[in-house]
Amino acid sequence: MGKSKNYGMNTKALHANKKFEPLTGDIMPPLHLSTTYKNDIPGESEYFYGRVNNPTRELFERTLASLEGIENYEEIHALAMASGMSAVSLIAELVKPGENVVITKDVYGGTTNYFSKIVTERGVEVNFCDFSDTEKLKSLLNDKTKLAWIESPSNPSINLYDLSKTAEIVHENGTFLVADSTFSTPFITRPLEHGVDIIMHSTTKYIGGHSDTLGGAVVTKNPELHETLMFYQRQGGAIMSPFDSYLVQRGLYTLGPRIKLHSENAHKLAEHLESSELIKEVRYPGLEKFKNHEIALKQMDYFGGMLSFYLNENVDQEKFWKSLDLYKLAVSLGGVETLIELPYLMTHDNAQETAASAPVDLIRVSVGLENIEDLIDDMDSALNAAKK
Repeated sequence: MGKSKNYGMNTKALHANKKFEPLTGDIMPPLHLSTTYKNDIPGESEYFYGRVNNPTRELFERTLASLEGIENYEEIHALAMASGMSAVSLIAELVKPGENVVITKDVYGGTTNYFSKIVTERGVEVNFCDFSDTEKLKSLLNDKTKLAWIESPSNPSINLYDLSKTAEIVHENGTFLVADSTFSTPFITRPLEHGVDIIMHSTTKYIGGHSDTLGGAVVTKNPELHETLMFYQRQGGAIMSPFDSYLVQRGLYTLGPRIKLHSENAHKLAEHLESSELIKEVRYPGLEKFKNHEIALKQMDYFGGMLSFYLNENVDQEKFWKSLDLYKLAVSLGGVETLIELPYLMTHDNAQETAASAPVDLIRVSVGLENIEDLIDDMDSALNAAKK
């Protein structure tokens, strides 16, 4: 693509360099399924074995790195993993016994479980805290803190944190700041621009975009970190499959327009819910009354497709979700369809005994690409049906 840094995001998504140019002149890159490759000289082939590298996976890894703002994305590319949790576990490999990790209190339940129930067994100390409480955060950081882990917006309460200020605090101790940017994608926030050291994505969500592919990705612009993480990726073997790589690369082609519509729909739905007498509180970064709206304006290009809200006491929660039609009760997020979930019973059920427990009256919505008028009508109908 040449001067990639001069191109806009949608152009970058479509035109990252392809190392492997098909003889037939395919406009769309083919799917490479081979697990092994012919060596002209023993051990010196550019492609060697499918776990080590694959042209389809490589294209996705480069395109994502380009979108995250890495100019030399051919060398410092993303690392595509088999799932979002395998991306989490890859980053966790950086932490050694005797070191510690600090994680924002409001975080994905799988991340909570992995660090609190698996990583601690390695002799690693794990602490959770509200990163907006900077004094508490500073008190937990020391010269043995390897990672500070943040989500902004957070899952499921949609809390926002100032990434730049957090990075300044964290870096005083030589700690790496990790941002789970699954909710945002590079089309909303590019964390590397705000001082973050490592980004992770569950590509199952917005990047794949159609609820039909499982994957994760890790991105860093630090050459030393990149080499270490790539070694762990190749030796650990939890790499993204060629077919999933093909699907998420295809997802990147339309990610910009999808994010735009997801955000427009979510904003309109949030504004509508904010005026409802049956809703106690709406959590959405685009609302002017939202607690950290100024942070959203500073570090988000769109306000995203995720929102949460609390039902009033005069609404029967079970009757509410059973009365919905277009909103499907399901975990995951970021697909073209609208999904709704109860975090305390679903994505965060195993985190209820931890510092990252989810409120029992919190409802999370992944707003899809349906006509917003239909989503609003369906929501109103269900709320009215569930009124006590």
